[in-house]
Amino acid sequence: MIFLASMSIFNFCHRFVPCLADPARRSTLGLKAALVVLHIVYAGILFLFDSDLIEKTKQEPWSYTGLYLLLFVATLIQYFVTSYSSPGYVLDAMRDVNEKNSLFRKASMLSKQPASSKNGSLVITVEGSQSERNIPGSDVTSWTKLVLDMYPPGTSVRTLTCSFCNVEQPPRAKHCHDCDRCVLQFDHHCVWLGACIGWGNHCRFWWYIFEETALCIWTGILYITYLKANISRAWWKDVIMILLLVTLSFALIFLLLLLIFHSYLILTNQTTYELIRRRRIPYLRGIPERVYPFSEGVCRNLYKFCCARSSIYGLERLPTAMELEDKSRPYTCLGYLTCRCC
Repeated sequence: MIFLASMSIFNFCHRFVPCLADPARRSTLGLKAALVVLHIVYAGILFLFDSDLIEKTKQEPWSYTGLYLLLFVATLIQYFVTSYSSPGYVLDAMRDVNEKNSLFRKASMLSKQPASSKNGSLVITVEGSQSERNIPGSDVTSWTKLVLDMYPPGTSVRTLTCSFCNVEQPPRAKHCHDCDRCVLQFDHHCVWLGACIGWGNHCRFWWYIFEETALCIWTGILYITYLKANISRAWWKDVIMILLLVTLSFALIFLLLLLIFHSYLILTNQTTYELIRRRRIPYLRGIPERVYPFSEGVCRNLYKFCCARSSIYGLERLPTAMELEDKSRPYTCLGYLTCRCC
């Protein structure tokens, strides 16, 4: 009877909440709920044990504790915004490029003039013989022409086609087996977010890590302040607070390392996948480890990462041999004076 009742409850939940029927989505929702509960537990116990914090917050909403609560809410909002934002899928970019070029092709046929469309940092030209090089046949899509232009001449389409999605991958794209999609500038698949981190949401991910790290530091300071003022009043409260503070310290160390790591990736215009699997990626295999092929200098990398992301379909071509040779040159005093690193 208990088994039948539980089965009927599960069927009822699956009927009204279809996402619970998928085990992967169910585990993702469970992790998200666990993370939210952890945040509430750490902040809730602090306010439960320290009644002065509640009084201070009521009397002065924009005081020290009021700003802490504001950061607490902002961190959770940033978590869900990052989790549900698109990392930039190759299939969506391909559809967008093909649709735009078909529209411009129709417009150019009416006006009898060549049409061009701007896509991110690349200009997509519909008419022209240069984009049709090395492509046999006339049924090749605009996306295929665009992707081939980002690789060296003579590159075969077969080597660029994903065997799972059956789409041509531009440089820095990778198929994610968890999401079952190809992602532009794939960084990694975050288990806690339940989503891929790529070109479209890497900036949001960095800000989430930054806010989470700041929240952990602030929470740790409030815990230490409470223990200093109320130590030895109630031993069981002290034990709970110390245990939570120890676990919070481990989480803070992990977040700090993660924040420093991703800051380094941003300054050098790399991804986690490119850094870890550098020797296995064909277009990075022959490049020295200390040479960053996609880096344009610290300032330009920061600008592109934070400010120049108006579209989630940003594409980067592979650097030429002369560009790689220029980037592999060691820095000199003249290079620093001329801001070569920026």
